[in-house]
Amino acid sequence: MKFATINFLKFMLCILLYGVVYMFVMAFMPFSQAFTEISQQISETQTLASTLLMLLPIIWNCFASYFIVRHANIGGKKLIIHLLCVMFFAVIFVPQALGAESADVHGVSWYDFMLITIPGFVSLLAMIPLMVRFFQNKNMVEEVGKRKKRGAKDTAIKIGLGGLIVAGAYILFLLAVQRHFEEYRIFYADTAWMQAAHGENIVGIFYPLFSIPFLRGVIYGLFALPLLTIITKSKFIFTTAICLVVLAPVAAFVAPNPLFPDTVRFLLMASMTITMLLLGIFIGNVMWEKQGLNEYDTE
Repeated sequence: MKFATINFLKFMLCILLYGVVYMFVMAFMPFSQAFTEISQQISETQTLASTLLMLLPIIWNCFASYFIVRHANIGGKKLIIHLLCVMFFAVIFVPQALGAESADVHGVSWYDFMLITIPGFVSLLAMIPLMVRFFQNKNMVEEVGKRKKRGAKDTAIKIGLGGLIVAGAYILFLLAVQRHFEEYRIFYADTAWMQAAHGENIVGIFYPLFSIPFLRGVIYGLFALPLLTIITKSKFIFTTAICLVVLAPVAAFVAPNPLFPDTVRFLLMASMTITMLLLGIFIGNVMWEKQGLNEYDTE
């Protein structure tokens, strides 16, 4: 009981460090006037419940890091670097970069989205070393050198298939569910992909209706690869770790957000949950099978 309490307090310290560093760095970011006004609007309308919901992304990121660190078969600086790479690019950079593509829809500048990556990176840089120090597996056995080498062509094919799964699931959900909600149609009425969904813009079928979710799936698949070096003993744990990472951006849609009406926000959250969960399960299974953990190089 005492051990569990100590670990809980350590975990809460990691969350506190992440949150404090994030808010501190955010305060110095040169955001546009439009973004600043939106931030002020959020502050003025915040309730205790919405504040707690806004903490969910921080808690999720810390828990994902904790889960990976606890099940890692490497440690020290190598674990810190690999985990920082996975968490920053998959959880922070990619969602903001893809969000910047549709910045005009939200009335803010593309660089507002990219500026958010800076406090995200600094927060991870502060939290991850502490998480590794507190929770790294002391009984780990490094097996990276024993693993069967991956073929680049086969890996590229599997990652490409992951991109197709994300794009296919996204388009199906858009056509079967999202476009039937009037508020959603009005919100995205002027976008090429919504026009494509109604058969009004053929070019929009390829960009961005197909290309953006496909690119999302491919990029997430690529940034899941370092987890193959971190977690080497269980396909279930490896797949769970990938799902925790790729689902992390969904947590940002839980709290009310003036950028998105509630209906739009819930539909986006459902779409991302379905597509990212499918991607995590697919990548976790096909990439693990490639490893051949019971086979050793004879060289």
